[in-house]
Amino acid sequence: MEPDKILLPEITYQGNDKKLMERITKFKAGTFRIVVFTIVGLIMGLYSHNYVSDTFFPTKLITAVPYKITETIYVFLIGTDAPGRWNSYYCGWLTEFFPHSMLATLIAETVTTMLIGGAIYGSLAYFTGDKRVFTLSRFLKFFLCWCTVITLCIGAAYAVNAKAVADNEALRRTERISFFLYNEHGGSSTGDNALSRTLADSFFDDLKPVTVTRDLEKESKVGVYYGYFRYGLYSVNYEKQYLATEQGKTWSLSPEFAQVIKEFIEENKFPDGTIFTGEATEVTEVEK
Repeated sequence: MEPDKILLPEITYQGNDKKLMERITKFKAGTFRIVVFTIVGLIMGLYSHNYVSDTFFPTKLITAVPYKITETIYVFLIGTDAPGRWNSYYCGWLTEFFPHSMLATLIAETVTTMLIGGAIYGSLAYFTGDKRVFTLSRFLKFFLCWCTVITLCIGAAYAVNAKAVADNEALRRTERISFFLYNEHGGSSTGDNALSRTLADSFFDDLKPVTVTRDLEKESKVGVYYGYFRYGLYSVNYEKQYLATEQGKTWSLSPEFAQVIKEFIEENKFPDGTIFTGEATEVTEVEK
C-alpha cells in the first residue's frame, strides 16, 4: 500500500509588495547616507583641532565641536596629568592631554576626536532617515555601539599614559635617548647624536634609588626623550648628585652626568665644548 500523501493547500499571496519594497529601498539609501555622513564625521574629527586657525565663525563653530567634546571629556571631566598648555618645561611635547606619552596624546587628541566626529555626523544621518525604518530602538543600538568604541579608546589613552608614567618613574631606558637641558638662558635639546649616546651612558651609570634630603633651591630641570613617544621631566641637583622624579622618587646620579649639568648651568657649555647661546629653544616660564 502506498503511504497516504500529504496534500498542501495552494494559497495565492494576496499582499502588496509596494510598501515592503519601498522600505527596503529607503533602508539601503539611508544606510548609505549614514555611512557617508560617518566618514565625513571621521574626517571632520581628524581636522577638528584646526578650528583655532579658522576665521569664519560658522565653519569654526562646526569644525570645533568634536574637538571641544574631546577636550571636555579628557580635561574637564576626567582630567589629565598635563601641567598646562604653556608650561615651557615640556618643550616640543607640549599638549593639554598627556605630555609624558605622545602615543596617548595621539589616541586622545586624534583618534577620540575622529570617533566623536563620526558618531555625531552618523547620528545626524540617522535622524534624517525614514522613521519607519530607522526607529528609535535602532538608533539607541547605533549610539550605544559608538559609546562603547569611544569609551574603549579613552581607556586605552589613559592606560598607555599610565604605562609611560610608570616607565618614567622607573627610569626605564630605551634604545634612543636624548636630553633637554635648562639653565637661566633657556634650554636646548642634545638631539639624536653621539653626544646624546654619551650622555645616556653617563646618565644611567650608577643610577639607583637613594634616600636623600632634597635641596629644592639648587635643583634644575632635565627633560629626557625616551625614543619618539615618551618624555620624562626630572629635577637634578649636581652638588648632591641626585635626581628626583615628578612623583618625588630620588635616584643617585653619576659624577660624570652631574658635571655635565654643572657646566651647562654655570658655563653654558655642552660636554663636547659647544657654547650654548640660548637661541635653540627659549624658555618663557621657569618654575622652582
